[in-house]
Amino acid sequence: MGRGRVGKQLAICRRCRHIAAGGRIMAGRVLDDVDRRLLGLLEKDARRPVVALAKAVGLSRSAVQERLARLEDQGTISRYTIVRGDQDKAAVTGILLVRIAVRPCEPVLRKLRDWPEIRACWSVAGPTIDAVIVASVSDNAALGDFRERLAALDGVDDIITAPVLRTVVERNPN
Repeated sequence: MGRGRVGKQLAICRRCRHIAAGGRIMAGRVLDDVDRRLLGLLEKDARRPVVALAKAVGLSRSAVQERLARLEDQGTISRYTIVRGDQDKAAVTGILLVRIAVRPCEPVLRKLRDWPEIRACWSVAGPTIDAVIVASVSDNAALGDFRERLAALDGVDDIITAPVLRTVVERNPN
C-alpha cells in the first residue's frame, strides 16, 4: 500500500489489479488526472525515468510503477515504438480491401500479424470485404509484391488495391 499525493491511501487489488484510491475503484479504462498527466509526460518523453515521473505527479516511485503496469494491462499503453524521421518513411502507402473465403476469418488474419509492411489491419463487416489493410512499402513494385504475397495466402479470395495518392488528413499516425 502506497501513499497518494494528498495523503489518500492507494491500494491495488492483487487479484484483479484495480486501484482503489480514497475508496473509489478505478477499473477498466477509467483514467484519473494523475493517469492523464503520466500519459502526457510519456508522450513528450517516453524515456523519462520513473523517479522523474513520480516527482512530476507527486507520487512515490512504486505508486507510479503500479499505475504504469495497470495502464499497460488495460491496453492504454500498448506498445513501445520507434518514430523515425521523414527520410525513413515508406514512399508508398496502399489500402487493400480483402475478401476471405473461409470462416471464421481470424486464422487468415492472424498470419498477417508479423508482416512489417502492415501499418493497420481491421476485420470489418461488409457484403464484399472482410478486412482492410494499410501497408507501407518503398515503391509501387513493392506494393505489387506485397499484394501478390497476400493473394498467395490460403483463404484469401480477392483483393482490391488502392495506392494512396496524397494525404489530406492524418491524425495520430503513430
